[in-house]
Order: sequence, then structure tokens, then C-alpha cells
Amino acid sequence: MSSPNERQLNDRLRRAVSALSEDHAEELWNTPVEKANEDAWFLEGTEPKRKSAYRYLRWAGLAAACVALVMIGWFQMFRVPDVTVYLDVNPSVTIDVNRLGRVVSAEADNEDGRIILDDMDLRGTDVDVAVNALLGSMVKQGYLSQAQNTLLISANGRNETRTTALRQKLSIHAEQTLETLLGSGIVLEQNVDLDDAAEEIAERHGITAGKAALIIRLLKDRTEWSDRELAAMPMEELIRYCRAAGIDISQYLGEDGEIIGDLSSLLDEDDDDPDDEEDRDDRDDPDDEDDSDDRDDPDDEEGSDDRDDPDDEEDLDDRDDPDDEDDLDDKDDPDDKEDRDNEDDRDDEDEDDSDDEDEDD
Repeated sequence: MSSPNERQLNDRLRRAVSALSEDHAEELWNTPVEKANEDAWFLEGTEPKRKSAYRYLRWAGLAAACVALVMIGWFQMFRVPDVTVYLDVNPSVTIDVNRLGRVVSAEADNEDGRIILDDMDLRGTDVDVAVNALLGSMVKQGYLSQAQNTLLISANGRNETRTTALRQKLSIHAEQTLETLLGSGIVLEQNVDLDDAAEEIAERHGITAGKAALIIRLLKDRTEWSDRELAAMPMEELIRYCRAAGIDISQYLGEDGEIIGDLSSLLDEDDDDPDDEEDRDDRDDPDDEDDSDDRDDPDDEEGSDDRDDPDDEEDLDDRDDPDDEDDLDDKDDPDDKEDRDNEDDRDDEDEDDSDDEDEDD
């Protein structure tokens, strides 16, 4: 039996509909239609349609999109910097950190920074380990010591919450590392929003953009200062320089900036400290026994320039000293035995001369 074509099917349907009575027509139209199976009588001899290649292409496209999303997520997670951390002592180093807290890159901003890195490959290491390695290298190379133990940590990132959290974590870790290596440490920390001015100063003077941002804040109030001189100062010297000008550097670290450690340990060593017992420039200190420049000190027993000191037994220039028996220049000293002998001799010579004159007469 040959399968009917489309025209034949339409003719048969038309005749069947025409033969229906009105009573059965409404019942037929209300009967739900079910999809015919491949074994239905009217589908005998027909072949099922082949699946379109479009369906395979669609699934292949979806799979490729999923793979691309995974690759982008991996790249964003591991290779794209989420926070940039800046370390400044005098060496300056910039560290890019990903979302997982691992180092993406570490670069030196000046020659001292290159000495500190010393060909270290920090990529992929935890940022805490990287900072610890850099601080250890600074101590080894002499950039950090008990006399110079101040560090500036700055951070810049896309998400302020993550940036602040990482900065605070690293600051605490750095202070503990300095305390272990040197006995004490001071860490200044701040968040920075970079602009063209900060990047230009950082590139010109060989410092990080974090220190450049701090210098820009200081120059707003001290326009007479030089950015070149401030950039060349180690952090400890910069703090003292600001204090000498009456500036509290903690006020220039931004709204959420902090200082970890005892900053007063730096301020106590200031050259203008009135309580500094070893200050050699206190020229008017009456109680400074070692002051070699206290020319007016009446109690300075070793003063070689106290010409008017009546109690200076070794003063060779006290010409008016009434008790100086060895003073060869005390012509008016009534107690100088040698002077009296010389006067008696002169009197005797005068008497002899007068006698000789009388005899001649």
C-alpha cells in the first residue's frame, strides 16, 4: 500500500468532515488532540525527520560559553590584581595582590628597591610571606635597624572594604615582624586614591604612589616645601622633619589612616628636646659638666677659657690673682715672694747708686 500524499490526505479529510452529522461535529471538535505515535496507521511508510545539526551546534556553543566563563573567572581570581600594596622605607616596592591574597607581581620603584628584591620571585606566594621576605631583606641590607625602624604601608584597590582589611592585616603583621627582628617597629598605614599627580611624582622621584600621595597632602599646607626633598627622606626622617615644623604626620594619613607602634620613641630623640642630657649644643646650661662650649659656666672646672674664674688653680692668665705664687706677671701682687725679692734688689741698687753719687760730690 502506497502512502498517501498531502493532496490525498486533504481530500479525505474534506470528505470525512462533510459526511459528519451536526450532532457529532461538536463532539469531535471538543475531543482533545493527542500526538500521534510513529506507529500510527496514517504514518505508515513515512520516515521520521532527522535531527537538525543546529541542535548540536547550539549545545556546542553553550559548552564553549561555559568554558569561557570558567577561564575568565580563573583569570580574574588569580591573575588580575585586586589590591595594590606600596611599601616605603627608603627602598620603595609595589606589590599587586589578587582576590586570594597572593602576589601577582612585585616591582621596585627605585634602585634601593631593586637591591631589596635581589631577583626574588614572589609571584604566587602569600602576600604575608612576601612582606616578611622584603622586611628581612631590608634589615639584612641595613635599610631597617634599631635606629631606623619606620615603615609606610599604603593600599589602593577596587573594593574599599577588601582594601582596608588587607592593609590592616599587613600592617599588624609588619609591626610584629619588625619587633621580632629589631625589638620594635613603627608602621604608618593609609588608603590612597591615585591620580595623575601622584603617579607623576612617584615616577619622577623613584618612590611609590603611596608615599607620593602623602607628600601631596603635606604640600597643600606647606607650599614652600620641596617634593624632591620630601621624597628623598626616609620615613623616620620625614616624621621628624614634620614635627620640627609643628606638623603631626598622623593627620595626613587620610580618614582611616593609622599608626601602629610607639611614635614617641622617635620624637624623644628630636634635636630640640629640652630633656636630652646628651645635647652638646646647650651652651647656656650651667650644670653641663661636659659642655666644652659653656664659656660662661662658673662651675666648669675644665674650662680653658674661663679667664675670670677666681677658683681656677690652673688658669695661667689670671694676672690679678692675689694668691698665685707662681704668677710671673702679677706685678702688683703683694703676696708674691718673687716679686718682693725683685723689688728689694732694685731698692738696694738705688741706694748704692745714691752713695756713689755722694762720694763723688
